[in-house]
Amino acid sequence: NMGVKAYNLGFAPRLGVAYQLQERTVLRAGYGRSFSPAGLGAVFGQAPDYDPPVTIPQQLPQANNYTPVFNLLTGPPSPPNPAIGTNGRYPLPNTLNVFYYFDPTSSYRIPLADSWNLAVQHGFSSTLTAEIAYVGNVGRHLYVNPNANQAALNPNCTSVTCSNWNVRRRFDRFGLDQQIFQTCNCDNSDYHGLQAKVQMRATHGLDFLVTYTYAKAMANTETGGPFSNNLNWRQDRGPANYDRTHALTVSHIWELPVGRGRRWGGDSGRALDLLLGGWNFSGITTMESGLPFSLSVSNASNVFADLNSVRPDQIGNPSVAHPSADLWYNPAAFVAPQGNGRNGFVSHNSMRGPGFYQFNLALGKTFTITEGKTLEFKWENYNATNHVNLANPNGMVDVSGAGVISSAADMRQMQFGLHFRF
Repeated sequence: NMGVKAYNLGFAPRLGVAYQLQERTVLRAGYGRSFSPAGLGAVFGQAPDYDPPVTIPQQLPQANNYTPVFNLLTGPPSPPNPAIGTNGRYPLPNTLNVFYYFDPTSSYRIPLADSWNLAVQHGFSSTLTAEIAYVGNVGRHLYVNPNANQAALNPNCTSVTCSNWNVRRRFDRFGLDQQIFQTCNCDNSDYHGLQAKVQMRATHGLDFLVTYTYAKAMANTETGGPFSNNLNWRQDRGPANYDRTHALTVSHIWELPVGRGRRWGGDSGRALDLLLGGWNFSGITTMESGLPFSLSVSNASNVFADLNSVRPDQIGNPSVAHPSADLWYNPAAFVAPQGNGRNGFVSHNSMRGPGFYQFNLALGKTFTITEGKTLEFKWENYNATNHVNLANPNGMVDVSGAGVISSAADMRQMQFGLHFRF
């Protein structure tokens, strides 16, 4: 087994409790644990080339776009084996990268998630209910894939003393200066949220659902990356890339009270009812606060290490008077790390981008042709108000276009549909 120990503690319980506090009030609570093949799925019989403890990929380049790498009938050529060293070990050639090695080999763990909730629901009537809940979950033994052979930071570095990065690499004493990627199931994440819901089932032609979430999702690396410093990726703990503090969603279906069988115009003529009666107005409205983003610098010559990215130092106020696509934050408030051999002090995902506001609306009606035959018409509008939902800005503070937003979500789109039933 090459030192990889089986994990036999995969106990995944579920527990749910419901208690009726009053005639129309119910308390609910639950807890559950689940395991995930995230990271290296070979534990679940997937991709045997990812089996721990070591994966050494072989890459075969094409001579050109029209020449196959190898013949499918004969299969790929066997990779050349390194010569056996005098100590009986295989020395790793400096041109070969290692992916997914475990240190120690017995450290593999299966990623898991613990989830829990506590909710109170009250029924104001047979059709109107409200609910408020605390929802939480944590991820443990999550997958991280750092380059363990990155040059270590050294605050005593100068251009003279630290011009040779290789001496600060973990495996330099073995003559290895290339990237060597470790697998570490040692990352964590967590989520805590206040969730509220108001729902009204069809009453007087109206059915709606309103949900609101106030939450915080925190993570270190998120699916193994990206992180700034391979040797201190926990330093990147901060809001998750998908974290939105506030989220409000409203969905509705409303039978407009006009036409035969409805509140107004019940005795309207056939022509008038055909034009104005029987319409349904539906939609989903979404309002969310902005997503986080990180800042970095492209030129940090005094860091003296091959970090994945370099965080800046803050020297001023990052806010601008009127944030827009032309300038969302003040890049002059940030500079490359002011000190040798260290990363910047600005934390991961410390900035927030634009919010998201979208109204998806639809208008529809069903026409009766004859008995058993109907024609349904629907007019659907996505982003009906054509609101410009900007993406996050350029977070590289020392380049042209810093703080500028160059993309956005989809503009308004319409579609018309006819559905004939017979």
